[in-house]
Amino acid sequence: MIHIAFNIDNNYVQHCAVTMVSLFKNNPEEQFTIHIVSDGLADEGKTALCQLAESYRSTVRYYSPDPEALKGFTIRKFSKRISMATYYRCILADLLPQNLDKVLYLDCDIVVTGNISPFWNTPIDHTGVAAVEDTGCREAQRYEILQYPMQDSYFNAGVLLINLDYWRRHQVGQACISYFHTYPERILFNDQDLLNSILHDQKELVGLEWNVQDGFYRNTTAFGQEWHKDHAHVLKHPTILHYTNRKPWNYDSQHPLRNLYFDYLDLTPWKGVRPDNNLKNRLKRFFRLLPFYTGLRKPKYINLASI
Repeated sequence: MIHIAFNIDNNYVQHCAVTMVSLFKNNPEEQFTIHIVSDGLADEGKTALCQLAESYRSTVRYYSPDPEALKGFTIRKFSKRISMATYYRCILADLLPQNLDKVLYLDCDIVVTGNISPFWNTPIDHTGVAAVEDTGCREAQRYEILQYPMQDSYFNAGVLLINLDYWRRHQVGQACISYFHTYPERILFNDQDLLNSILHDQKELVGLEWNVQDGFYRNTTAFGQEWHKDHAHVLKHPTILHYTNRKPWNYDSQHPLRNLYFDYLDLTPWKGVRPDNNLKNRLKRFFRLLPFYTGLRKPKYINLASI
């Protein structure tokens, strides 16, 4: 049994379904227990996710956190598209069953395209978490703000193999809460900054394929042409694809693997839903992307066929 955790609100039920069905379809030999942490999730959404899991021999369990646990917390970065639910991952060990010793946490802007067993079986007996470096891990300012050594690096919190026993023994949830209230000015990237601050020297960094983030596909100086060539296979065939910036359901998304999301969406009750089903969105997308089509602006993303 593989245990997966999500924390969502009502706006992310459809996207959670996509992540779930991609996980089920590409891991047919596995059975999953899905642990969903949510405050006030509508019954309609709960039923849809339960039925989807049952059709793949898996189950869903729901958990309602105490709103007082995160009293005083605020959203800083990406406040227009991130809700308070993002902080629930900090207290997962306090919410999930005490007999559960580890869980794989996934954001719901993710598509799983392959076998996750090797990642699930990563040894984490003596550490807090296994994760992939964040695209911003080379930014010195992050370490200056959070005040820990740059050599410890900085992980992306959207895919986390969590040692729940470690989190309980070391009271990671309470440590996150205390840190936020003590140093609120340091927290820019919400729960991700909190978890890096607490676990920066208690983590196992794993291969890129387990969290292939949007920034890795961008035409930036941080990840240049040689880097893209060296990582071409993973970029073309990510095991866990993470749409960390513009989402595929955004009308102006240019991600080179955007359509993978819709391939799996069509295996859910939301089959056929597209942002460009709306004439207004089609026109907005055309004019938004016109400078890129005409060469007036440099492409934001690499051409996967050329690497």
